[in-house]
Amino acid sequence: MRNMKSLLLAPALIAALLSGCGGNNEGASPSPSANDPGTPSASALPEATSTANVEPLNLNFYYYSQAVQINGDMPIFKEAAKTTGVTLKNVAPTGGDDAQAWNLLLASGELPDIVSYQLSGLNNIAVQGALAPLDDLLAENAPNFKAFLDENKAIKSAITASDGKIYVVPFVSDGEAQEGWFIRQDWLDKLGLEVPTTVQEYYEVLKAFREQDPNGNGKKDEVPFFSRNATSGFASLFPLWDASLTFKLKDGKIVYGPNEPEYKTALIETAKWYKEGLIDREIFTRGNTARDILFANDTGGSVHDWFASTANFNDKMKPTIPDFSLRPIAPPASISGKVFEVTKRNPLGNNAGWAISANAKDPAAVLRYMDFWWTEEGRRLHNFGIEGETYTMVDGKPIFTETVLNEPAVVDYLIKTTGAQLTIGGHQDFAYEEQWTNKIALEGVKLYVDNNYFAEDYQVPQLSFTLDEDKRIKELFPPIETYVMESSQKWFMGGEAVEGNYEKFVQQLKQLKLDEVLEIYNTAYGRYRQQQ
Repeated sequence: MRNMKSLLLAPALIAALLSGCGGNNEGASPSPSANDPGTPSASALPEATSTANVEPLNLNFYYYSQAVQINGDMPIFKEAAKTTGVTLKNVAPTGGDDAQAWNLLLASGELPDIVSYQLSGLNNIAVQGALAPLDDLLAENAPNFKAFLDENKAIKSAITASDGKIYVVPFVSDGEAQEGWFIRQDWLDKLGLEVPTTVQEYYEVLKAFREQDPNGNGKKDEVPFFSRNATSGFASLFPLWDASLTFKLKDGKIVYGPNEPEYKTALIETAKWYKEGLIDREIFTRGNTARDILFANDTGGSVHDWFASTANFNDKMKPTIPDFSLRPIAPPASISGKVFEVTKRNPLGNNAGWAISANAKDPAAVLRYMDFWWTEEGRRLHNFGIEGETYTMVDGKPIFTETVLNEPAVVDYLIKTTGAQLTIGGHQDFAYEEQWTNKIALEGVKLYVDNNYFAEDYQVPQLSFTLDEDKRIKELFPPIETYVMESSQKWFMGGEAVEGNYEKFVQQLKQLKLDEVLEIYNTAYGRYRQQQ
């Protein structure tokens, strides 16, 4: 397949690919057509670490974005060309949406040299023969990327397709801490309370917030706990009872949280908290604006949310609420006495990367270009942009300019002006994020990282499913998920008692073939573990 001049997909294969690759995509990148008469021999491509600008190589690639027009003239690609001799031309359409653009690409029957898209979508077409396997090419042509995989076995396992081969060079995030617990320190101080460290202490604090008027307006309008997630925000409290709304690991296997006994206890207790007014009455309707509304009204008391954006409210609220102090705290110990955080930054959480088409004349040469982005020079370019424009070197480290740091959305600015932080195959550097993150947020990140609060049993790895497995999950799981959400919300809001109904709930999950879903997940998990 790697030697094919063009990839002519049979109608049946196109149908299989389209059915297996639906969904949204933040960035998809096709590579150049191997039939392009202007494409010189790829064998002239220098090693990624070379500074020689030899015979130029023009590659087509596919990277779709609704937000930004992506092209090979973006500053990071032009700068990379000085080292690699490679120039890129984006052949993605400019209209429609992500899924439409992707489906049109597949239906065309011909892929460009480089294809950027969701990891799962790429692996689905890879096992159908549309992409070039990289395993035998890595050692000689991608020493930097291979070294990363050798040091990060979990990521290597996660990107391995269901046929046991590696096709994708992924976009890998950096850092560990993602979300954490926050509480109004100014309210604690006013009421003479200590930071809660257990479920019971947290309950008592929330109750005091509700009953003792910490905002001092004479009204019982405080909202002790709230969430921005209108769909499943109520479940952010479930870990306090060792429960989960999603899949988790237990005794070496993947289980489904709502099917576990802890789930019943969590629902009984949170329904009680909701009835007592300790949880936002509008938790299912406020949505993403909950923090803005409740903090602006001086009524929000505690939340479990992202470190950086949540900590920023300390600066936002100062002009109107001078004493406002929102601080990250350690997770309250669960009823089993464990102190843990269920979220952890997933290095493959962006679900993105790029791969080499089976059409490519010389996959090894294309891979050498991809490996450039894993060199020190390439990684700095990918993360920080252009030296002298978006950053300067200070004591051997890239430091963003004031222009960049003063931007309200640093990532968006970097992408639009330079192409840095695009989700191409490369390794993010947390140092880029650290520079523009609130100091209070960094305190929270340090607290969680230093104490390693991250619960391994809540970190189900990214799995690669076969096309048949993927199809079956898409058939079976949506009805299960809908039933779980409807039942849980009803119990949480007091529409029906949990006692006497949970056992029927478990039986219905069995009727909906949850066991088959779990069997598929654990089969894929078994393949994942064999790769480590």
